Amino acid sequence: MTDFNEIDIWPLVNVFFSSLNGMRAEHKQERDSYTLTENKSSEFKFDYFSGRHAILEIDKPGGVGMSNVYAYLDMTLTWLSGRMVEIEVEEGKRIKFMADKSEQVYGLYFFGDGNSCEVPEGIEQTVCKIGQSDCCIFLIAGAGGFGCAKFSSLARTFLDNLAKGSMRASRIGNCAILGRKERQKVA
Repeated sequence: MTDFNEIDIWPLVNVFFSSLNGMRAEHKQERDSYTLTENKSSEFKFDYFSGRHAILEIDKPGGVGMSNVYAYLDMTLTWLSGRMVEIEVEEGKRIKFMADKSEQVYGLYFFGDGNSCEVPEGIEQTVCKIGQSDCCIFLIAGAGGFGCAKFSSLARTFLDNLAKGSMRASRIGNCAILGRKERQKVA
């Protein structure tokens, strides 16, 4: 059985989303945070229907475009899983989820065009703890060596499997994404 503290933030998010419904707003996703803010000059209006959708949609005649707030928030919270997280809320104005800057975490880089992170040699032992009882759930192995799936489309599946108790690995790693790098070419 997994031993971790679980806090249900849905009531807080639902109250904020309800207070922002119908207002002009904008959002911003960064590597360590997600912010949804009321902004009277935004061309997007926040449309919220609890349990169904939370979107920002263009609010002008003939305007086309939307952004799925649930998708961005889910992605950010997945990236922040295992980390200490701060939540700031100003009802009807702003909600922000961000990593606690005081926490020391290992950082990884995306490589190439995709969202795969290469785990440098030796880190699978010291940080990911392969073969140990507290191995990170996001550690994956492939032909090119070890990788981290925390920042890929597989991450949600790994978290769901952990919650169901269907994984041997037991720890949600607190690693952070540092950005993107190109692989060094060997001459």
